[in-house]
Amino acid sequence: MKRWAVVGVDGGGTKTLALAASVDGQWQGRGLAGPSNLHSVGFESACTAIEYAISEALAGANLLALCLGLAGAGRKDDVDRFIAWAQVKYPGVALKVLSDAEILLASGNLSGPALALICGTGSIVYGRTAAGELLRAGGWGYLFGDEGSGYAIGAAALRAVMQAEDGRGVPTLLTGLILDRYGLENPPTLVQSIYGSESPRTEIAGLADLVEQAALRGDTIAISILETAAVDLARMVQVVYQKLEGVPTPLALTGGVILRGEYLANTFRQACETMELVFLTVLEVAEPAEEAALIARSLIA
Repeated sequence: MKRWAVVGVDGGGTKTLALAASVDGQWQGRGLAGPSNLHSVGFESACTAIEYAISEALAGANLLALCLGLAGAGRKDDVDRFIAWAQVKYPGVALKVLSDAEILLASGNLSGPALALICGTGSIVYGRTAAGELLRAGGWGYLFGDEGSGYAIGAAALRAVMQAEDGRGVPTLLTGLILDRYGLENPPTLVQSIYGSESPRTEIAGLADLVEQAALRGDTIAISILETAAVDLARMVQVVYQKLEGVPTPLALTGGVILRGEYLANTFRQACETMELVFLTVLEVAEPAEEAALIARSLIA
């Protein structure tokens, strides 16, 4: 007897997670692959990651409906490319392609005006008006923005380490923590290690947890980096919040950097309070792919 499933995908700058559910909504499979932000890894590599994650999640089941929530797919042209690819790869399957922020805005049955903050490898804030219009701030990629993101935090940490090395900056615990992670003896050796990695952007973003560790141990440089990141994130939220006419709204949060970063999360909340940003509720969404799967299921309801 054929097994049928719906699949939701959350594709980001670090990883791609696919969750499969039976038609009656029971969770039954998950697949994990590398990054699928087309602006970071290219369209072909993004599609390869998505396809692998979906295959792993299905585990031999037949695909009935699919919802892709993808970082970097905020423009219509990008969405159209993924739709065309998925229609060929999965013919006859009910399909919806959204940005990763849009699936986050659908989390927890959020309706009406709402805000969504993604802070992982990159960063972006989305808002939805009462009329359903989508607003955004940030999310322009590491060359143009991504303030407050894992990449921004990691890059600031590397700069601090190198400035301390050549005497332009003060000593920081970050030096030892980062060198230990790579098994290196001195800061100059980091240059080849980072630049020579398969994905320097992802590698740098992965240093955010070390900045957290240093901040919790009282390192002033790490604290300064995270405070700057928190204010940057709050300012992005503030821009969209004001476009929603300052009406208190729910705020959905996702991304490993903000969800696992105790110091960053607390400092972000303080920055929002200072800016007088009032939220009806703050919803932490560990796996937006769950919402994507629910959206996929709704396509066949």
